[in-house]
Amino acid sequence: MNDLRLGIVVLAAGEGTRMRSSLPKALHPICGRPLLGHVLAVADALEAAITTVVLAADTIDQVRAGFGAGPHQDRPYSYVVQAERRGTGHAVLQARALLRNHSDDVLVLYGDTPLLRTATTHAVVAARRDSGALLSLLSFHAHPPAGYGRVLRDTAGQVIELIEERNATPEQRAISEGNSGIMCFDAAWLWEALTRIRPNLVNGEYYLTDLVAMAVTERGPGAAVALPAEDAREAWGVNDRVQLAQAGAVLRERILEVLMRSGVSVADPAATYVDAGVTVGNDTVLLPGTLLQGATSVGAGCVIGPHTTICDSTIGDGACVRHALVERATVPAGALIGPFVYVAGDATPT
Repeated sequence: MNDLRLGIVVLAAGEGTRMRSSLPKALHPICGRPLLGHVLAVADALEAAITTVVLAADTIDQVRAGFGAGPHQDRPYSYVVQAERRGTGHAVLQARALLRNHSDDVLVLYGDTPLLRTATTHAVVAARRDSGALLSLLSFHAHPPAGYGRVLRDTAGQVIELIEERNATPEQRAISEGNSGIMCFDAAWLWEALTRIRPNLVNGEYYLTDLVAMAVTERGPGAAVALPAEDAREAWGVNDRVQLAQAGAVLRERILEVLMRSGVSVADPAATYVDAGVTVGNDTVLLPGTLLQGATSVGAGCVIGPHTTICDSTIGDGACVRHALVERATVPAGALIGPFVYVAGDATPT
């Protein structure tokens, strides 16, 4: 991003009990990637000097096995355990030994926010650096932002505090500006300030959000800045399977919009499913019932569908694949596949 070193902490130690699953919440799939995978893709795009994932003791091995060192061997992911779930401030503190003296900024992300965009997180980091604030945060507007903390501002519009919804007065709950939880800190200040957070009187947890009032008390107005998200859905966290499906619908909408604006025709977006990372060439037509999954690449000028699933395969330019299931295969340019065939590996279409 510039000469300053960015460190990222991804908080993913939540219990995830509302998923009602033996699979850790961070690993639940959404548009071809685990939940956490979408957040780590953002971290990768920001070219952070170090990315640390905070996990619970009972999930760290499974999650680490799923993601490993990440795609960049020169800056591999690191993992740390939050043995006791004692709040967000306590969770970030677990990463201090790994990040301290290795970054100038610390960006805190959450492993269950798959709708967050790279450009938005870049803007949050830039807002802190450009303003010289001790911290910046991503806010959003909703009416009201139920389930989220509120951003409190003074009469001049400066951020002065964050208040958790459970601790807010009725007047504060009526505030429309919510806190996404995504924050960027001056690293040197953060690591010292974390030790001064006091446990919340309601539940005894240590809230990262308390650092906003602390920063303003120490440095005055402007010590904390809030950047409202252009799309409030970027703040959505996934806590159950209903929310997982809702976030998936938004991601599919985004993926298809990018494809259509790049020259791909989608006959019925509501009936077309394309995973993150799939590539499709210009002038290809995707007909209803098309599913493009995994590491799939479709060439230019193809017709795919209707009712066709292609997984981990390469489709050559000008191919037509209809009423077919294609898995781990390479379809040559100009081929006509289907209807009602199954193609796997290097097998001949049948």
